[in-house]
Amino acid sequence: MSKATKTLMMFIALFSIVTSSGALAYKLVFNPKMPWFVIIGGLFCGLVLTYLVKSYDSDDDFMPKNK
Repeated sequence: MSKATKTLMMFIALFSIVTSSGALAYKLVFNPKMPWFVIIGGLFCGLVLTYLVKSYDSDDDFMPKNK
């Protein structure tokens, strides 16, 4: 995976985490009619994507080099 692709995927993951955390804080403070599954789903997807990008990045050290 190229560095630009990793950076873009990490941006999407972190954006998802930040917006879901903001929505969670907004829901807890103002208590609007916002479904919980949207907030929890955004946090879950962001955390899973972050884990996958970071684990793929650390696996590059152990991959055989092309000769």
